[in-house]
Amino acid sequence: MKYLIFDITNLLYRTFYANKNQADFAGLAHHIALTTVQKYYRQFKPRKMIMCFDRSSWRKEYTASEKCVSGRPYKGTRRQKMSPTDKLHYEEFLKHLADFENIIREHTSIIALAGPGLEADDLVAGAIQTIRIIDTEPSPEFIVVSADKDLIQLLRYPTVRLINPANGEERTLDEWNGDAELFMFEKCLRGDATDNVQSAYPRIRKTRILKAYNDSYERANLMMETWSDPDGKQFVVKHLFEENKILMDLQHQPNDIRHQIVVSFLEGWKNPGKFSYFHFMRFLGQYELSKLAEQADQFAQMLSL
Repeated sequence: MKYLIFDITNLLYRTFYANKNQADFAGLAHHIALTTVQKYYRQFKPRKMIMCFDRSSWRKEYTASEKCVSGRPYKGTRRQKMSPTDKLHYEEFLKHLADFENIIREHTSIIALAGPGLEADDLVAGAIQTIRIIDTEPSPEFIVVSADKDLIQLLRYPTVRLINPANGEERTLDEWNGDAELFMFEKCLRGDATDNVQSAYPRIRKTRILKAYNDSYERANLMMETWSDPDGKQFVVKHLFEENKILMDLQHQPNDIRHQIVVSFLEGWKNPGKFSYFHFMRFLGQYELSKLAEQADQFAQMLSL
């Protein structure tokens, strides 16, 4: 069976903010999102479609706790530092996102996944991991649509493909010799400045990463090294590396979070909605999507899947 999975919060965020200077940016963002979904539905002809939505992340709670080794808050303080205009715009985005989730969850047959404390990437990975267990057909195929490069790690599963909707291109592991585990090893050493995840070993060179990855003795030596930040706080590479696996490797979330992922997946899987032409037309009218309304019949099959 073929599954088409969207990191939909990521897609909606990018379409919304790319058009924020337009007069009707929310409507335009919905238009782009729906036509993008339709494009990949037509291209891949899946048997089932899944959309994954963000909630406030468990990673923020973890990095604010005493468990956190680095002491760095996940994603920093980006929301607190927004201007009043930016805050208003973000609130508009959240409404736009909630409206989109509601129409998908309540009035289409697309499986909508969300859960307390979970980000969309947790659910994208969780959906693949769980379906690989419960699908009775051999080698189910997965096409994941997301601009999030970190999801390259999902290519560790042989029947997963990852599409970047920004350019329609398929991501590969060519830079990491086709090895998703090497990608994650490097990722957990380097951290992620975008999400404010501390590097386990700042300024480490690619040559040393490769050497440590391929040689268990070199890896053990690397993991035991220590370094200090500008404030004099000392870190052991291994401790930060293991923490970064928890934060970034979608096979290594804490057990309670992994349990919540499965619960959220099964809830969405067992309770899909039913396509309502009336509610879909009302949604299009709410956002003045007259062009899509004229083509509503072309969306019916996709939304009834």
